[in-house]
Amino acid sequence: MDLVTLGRVAIRALTAYVFLLALLRLAGRQSIRHGTPFDFVLALILGDLVDNAIWAEVPFVQFAIASTTLVVSRLIVSPGRIETGG
Repeated sequence: MDLVTLGRVAIRALTAYVFLLALLRLAGRQSIRHGTPFDFVLALILGDLVDNAIWAEVPFVQFAIASTTLVVSRLIVSPGRIETGG
């Protein structure tokens, strides 16, 4: 792997991290200590999506759409369980 490829991987990783952090903050997630099985499955899927985005197996737009869809579905399935922090 050359230096340019490593730089691209680093940029994609940072972009994916910032995107997911912003998405989860917008969704109201401040803590994961009271996670549900759905949260665990969501974390596994998001982890795989991040892996795909970092290694450019999918375009970043597809990563963004998929992860946003999953987080929104989490909000729809259990809106009362979302912690707002404090």
